[in-house]
Amino acid sequence: MMKRKQASMVHDVLGNIAGRPFRYIFTTCLMLTVLFPLYWLLSSSFKIRAEYLANPPILFPHVFTLENFKTVFSMNGLGKQFMNSLIVSLVSTVISVLFGSMAAYSLVRGKFSNITRQAFGIWFMIQKMYPAIATAIPIYLVMRKLQLIDTLPALIIMNTSFNLPLVIWLMMGFFSQVPVEMEESARIDGCSFLTRFFYVVFPVTKSGIVASAILAFVGAWNEFLFAVILSINKAKTLPVVIAGFITDKGLDWGPMAATSLVSLLPVLVLVYLCQKQFVEGLAMGAVKG
Repeated sequence: MMKRKQASMVHDVLGNIAGRPFRYIFTTCLMLTVLFPLYWLLSSSFKIRAEYLANPPILFPHVFTLENFKTVFSMNGLGKQFMNSLIVSLVSTVISVLFGSMAAYSLVRGKFSNITRQAFGIWFMIQKMYPAIATAIPIYLVMRKLQLIDTLPALIIMNTSFNLPLVIWLMMGFFSQVPVEMEESARIDGCSFLTRFFYVVFPVTKSGIVASAILAFVGAWNEFLFAVILSINKAKTLPVVIAGFITDKGLDWGPMAATSLVSLLPVLVLVYLCQKQFVEGLAMGAVKG
C-alpha cells in the first residue's frame, strides 16, 4: 500500500514537471493574444501615417509623433462627446445596479420556488443572448414617437434596459450567499425591507455590486449600435466618434487609434481602482456557480 502511494506521488510530481512548460507556453500565448492588440493600439497612436500604413506592418514606431493626438484634441466637440459617454455610462450604471439589485433581492428572498427562480435566471440570460439589431427598428420608431432622438435620455434608457438583465442575474447569485439569519435578526429588530436591503445586505455583497457595476459601466461605455441609431449630433458618444474615422476614402488609423486610446483610459482607471473588489466579486460568483 505504501509503495503504491509513493509511486502515485512520484507520478504526480513527474506529471507536474512535464506539464509545467506547456502551462507556461499556454499562459504566454494567452497573454500575447490579450495584450498585443493593446500594444498595437498604443504604438499606432504614436506612428506617422507612412508607418501605420506600411506593408509589412511596422511593430515599433521609427518616428515618434504626437500629431495624432493633436488632431484628436483639435476636433470640435470631442469634450462634449466624452462627457456624453460618461453621463450615459454613469447614469445607466447607477440605475441598473440600484433597481437590478432590488429586483434580484426580491427574487431571492421572495416566496418563489426554486424552479421559478431558475426560470427567471434563464430568462435574464436569454435577454443578453438575442441580437440587439433585431429590435433596432421598433426601438427607433418608439424613440421618434417620444421625441427622444438625439438625446441622452434615449441612450440611458437603452443602456439601462440592456444592463438590467445582467445585473439581476449576477446579483441573484450574490444575494443567495447572504445568510438568512442576518436578515432575520434585522427584521426582529424592526428593520423595514429597504432598511435591511441597504444597511444589512448591501454592505455584505459590496464586492458583487462593484463587479456588476463595472461590467454594466463597460457595457454602456462601449455601446455602439444604438448610439449610432439614436444620435445625430448632440448625443454622440465616443464609439460613434471613433467609427467616424471610417470614410469612403479609407481609414485614418492614427487619429482613430489615438481616440480609442483616450476612450480606453477611463475604463482602465476604473478597473485599476476597483480591481480588488472586482476580483472578489467575480470569485464570490464563481463560488456560487
